[in-house]
Amino acid sequence: MAEAAEPEHRGDRTRKAIKRVIAKLAMKRSISEINLSDICAGAKLTTGAVYFHFKGKDDAIEEMVIDEIGDIYARMEKLQGSNFGELVARALEDSSSYHQRSKQLPRAIQQVINMRPKAYAAWIKAREPVVEKFRAAIAQERAAAGLSIEPAPYLAHFILNSMEDLGMDLFQWNNPTLAPFAKTPADWNARQTALWRHAILAPFESD
Repeated sequence: MAEAAEPEHRGDRTRKAIKRVIAKLAMKRSISEINLSDICAGAKLTTGAVYFHFKGKDDAIEEMVIDEIGDIYARMEKLQGSNFGELVARALEDSSSYHQRSKQLPRAIQQVINMRPKAYAAWIKAREPVVEKFRAAIAQERAAAGLSIEPAPYLAHFILNSMEDLGMDLFQWNNPTLAPFAKTPADWNARQTALWRHAILAPFESD
C-alpha cells in the first residue's frame, strides 16, 4: 500500500503563493520592474510576511525561476519519440507553446540564470537528463547510419543550446531576421526539426 503524501504546511503554501504571484508579474514586466508592494498585493500578504519566507525580493524571484526551470526540463525529460526527429519535434512544440503562454516570463528566467549562481547551477543540473535523452537518440541514429557516435554528446549540447537561444530570439526578442522563417509556430518547428535531423548525421573526423 502506497504511503500517503505528507500534508503541505502553511508556510510552504505561502511560499508557493508568493512565487506564483511573481511568475504572473514576470509575464508582463521585466524583473527590474517587479516591486515588493506588487508582490504583497498579489499574494495578500504584508511586507513582513514576505520577508519571513524570503531574504528579499531577489531571493523570491530566484526561487520562482528555479521552480520554473525544474518544470520546463521535467516536461522535456518526459517527451517520447521513436527517433531523434520525433523527439526534437516534440521538444520544439513544447518550447514554442511555453513561450506563447508564458509571455515575458522566459526573459526573467534567462536574466536570473545569467545573474545568480544558484539559478545557473539549477539550470545546468535540470538540463542533464534532457541532454542525455538527446545524446542517446543521436547516437542511435548515427550508429544506424554507420557513423561514429563519439560526437553525440557535443551534438546534444549544441542542439539543445541552439533551440533555446533561437526560441528566445524569435519569441522574446522578436528578431526580425527570423520572422520570414516562422510564419507560424508549426512552420518554425518544422524547419528546425529538418535542420537538426540533418545536422546530427554530419560526418566528423572520427568517421
